[in-house]
Amino acid sequence: MTFTLLAAAIVGAAAWGFMFLPDRTGFWRRAAAAGAAVGIFAVAVQPHRIGHLFTTAHPLADVGVGVASGATLYTAFWIGEQLLVILLPALADEVRDLYDVRGATRRRYMPLVLAIAAPGEELFFRGLWQARAGYVLALAVYGAVHLWERKLILVLSAVVAGAWWGLLLTWTGGLVAPIVSHLLWCLAIIVWKPARPLPWALRLSGRLHHRVVPSGRPPETPGHRELSG
Repeated sequence: MTFTLLAAAIVGAAAWGFMFLPDRTGFWRRAAAAGAAVGIFAVAVQPHRIGHLFTTAHPLADVGVGVASGATLYTAFWIGEQLLVILLPALADEVRDLYDVRGATRRRYMPLVLAIAAPGEELFFRGLWQARAGYVLALAVYGAVHLWERKLILVLSAVVAGAWWGLLLTWTGGLVAPIVSHLLWCLAIIVWKPARPLPWALRLSGRLHHRVVPSGRPPETPGHRELSG
């Protein structure tokens, strides 16, 4: 591993460790700071390579690809949430715990936070890691930094989404499509319409796993109140 990648590993681990501090107060401010930090690091260590990744032959087409891929990824996660509730309800409960963090800041600030965090992540993980270390290692690092939250569903989600955005970089040859896709996906799944289980999925899950579902919501796990409080 080169010195640049070693330094990048330390910066990424520190940034995500800071983001996922046990105290969720101020999470989104930390998320914006972490995204800005890794993005600035990526540009600082390889400005010319990052610049090249924005000079594609068809920038408007790349934006269109990013929009379409963001919508596709959101749809896949929405379907995945229904399947989780039915097949793996414990992981679905982890999703609900993660959504509790949405209340940690005012809704009107979220687009600004995501507009900082999403591009920063793409500059760092795709623009630096994938460009220097390859698709597989970049994906492994992207999944690994999410281990700080100690939730399997978050790591799995990061691997799926990271694989998608990594393929976009490989396909288009630039960062425009991955950044657009990442940002729109975040806005959709966090701000616009979070991926929630539908009533039919909850009923089916209840029948399969003998779970009581009060008021159309998944049952709480023992640690839910502790995490969200």
